[in-house]
Amino acid sequence: MSKLAAIIVTLVALGGTIRANPSFEQVYASAPPPPAASNLWFEVGEQVIYNIYWGVIHVGTSHVTTDWVTYEDGRTLLSIRFESRSNKAIAMIYPVEDVQHTLIDPESFLPVVSYKKSRQGRRRYNEITRFDHEAGKAYWESVEKEKKLTVDIESDTRDLISLMYLTRSRELEVGSEETMRVFTSEKIYDLFLKVPRKEPVKLKHYGEVESLLIDPEAAFDGLFVRKGKVYLWISDDDRRLCTKIDAEVPVARVHIEIDRVLGPGDDFWVKAGDESPEAENRNRGRSSFRR
Repeated sequence: MSKLAAIIVTLVALGGTIRANPSFEQVYASAPPPPAASNLWFEVGEQVIYNIYWGVIHVGTSHVTTDWVTYEDGRTLLSIRFESRSNKAIAMIYPVEDVQHTLIDPESFLPVVSYKKSRQGRRRYNEITRFDHEAGKAYWESVEKEKKLTVDIESDTRDLISLMYLTRSRELEVGSEETMRVFTSEKIYDLFLKVPRKEPVKLKHYGEVESLLIDPEAAFDGLFVRKGKVYLWISDDDRRLCTKIDAEVPVARVHIEIDRVLGPGDDFWVKAGDESPEAENRNRGRSSFRR
């Protein structure tokens, strides 16, 4: 069940734009790698850029970034941030901005705090969840709903982002099925995964990449697609990157695929990514609406 969760966290929210309102998300200073960094199965500093299509129309991009940051209690934590936005043409009629951000303890790989800030159509989300695994509690709060909840959690309960990156450390096999528990949308839910087959995924800058097809079902709405069926493909290599996602939503088919992989390393993914000046420019110009 390795690459499974790369599933949920790469689809893009198709909705409205974020307007000025109070935000839980904090700005954290970068930090040097802690000793636990040597135990990780991916390079911190990795950046993955996805293109998003509505049918055949390019509607936006999604950026996934990782970094070491200093938390408010002085600890060095792993920051994983997903940020999606519509392109300029689409933004004029259907703007989209969505941020999902989790800070993770590198030793246990358990989430410490997660943020969600987005607007999807008429729905707005501005939420924070703090995890206390020692006490067995998750403390969730919403600005929009003016609501707070305390939820009982298990010793290994994770949010979607920390779960996604944890599963990159594991092998997937054709024919395997997995059931997982995840905290999202104020509750703990079951996530079911099937791996029916392996097939190549053709990418613009990488050619055909052998990938495992994942057929997920869940008892909750996805991070970015509220309703519909989702399929995703995970690269069958050491990176275990989500190469493509197809989502059938009520009004269209959403298609997402890797554009570039940037950051440390000199493997197939980064070497091809370094060849694109426009990808670097897109990355430097990505939006940020932290407060």
